[in-house]
Amino acid sequence: MRTKLLVSLLAVAGVMVAQQVKLPPALDKLASKAKEVTTVNLGPEMMGLATKFMDAKKPDEAEVKKVASKLRGVYVRSYEFEKVGDYTEADFAEIREQMKSPEWTNIISNRSSKELSEIYMHKDGGMLILSAEPRELTVVNIVGNITAEDLGGLSGQFGVPNVVTRERPKAKAPAKQEEEEE
Repeated sequence: MRTKLLVSLLAVAGVMVAQQVKLPPALDKLASKAKEVTTVNLGPEMMGLATKFMDAKKPDEAEVKKVASKLRGVYVRSYEFEKVGDYTEADFAEIREQMKSPEWTNIISNRSSKELSEIYMHKDGGMLILSAEPRELTVVNIVGNITAEDLGGLSGQFGVPNVVTRERPKAKAPAKQEEEEE
């Protein structure tokens, strides 16, 4: 467990750039209302430390190390509340406003009467994930040159949602046709 936690920490360390979203003070105020709070601030100061403890001979750690080399930071705010209504959309409106910049593209948006999930990609490869449920709010900002394929190495670690990336099946080679008999 301890090794997995360390590997997770090391996977997401890095250097901040314009891809980092300004997390509004309204989010920090939610911490006092929440029954459970997860905060991750892994920035430039962690990069050297992150890769030193990874074992490239272990497949899981090697994958995490590969992805970590592309990242410059991961910032997570996740709040779980006792009751519905302990937060409102106004608490994360400032984040959504930042996503209107031409540098960000909304690639996934799913809204129901009770839930909102959005994923934005930065033109330089960063990503923002916003998930709002009746009693839970999570914001994940991944800074760096990350692709959809790279998400597998971060899935389920440090508040980064589990993301399954699927490869397209390779086309089968055409079967050899038997030569026609003369």
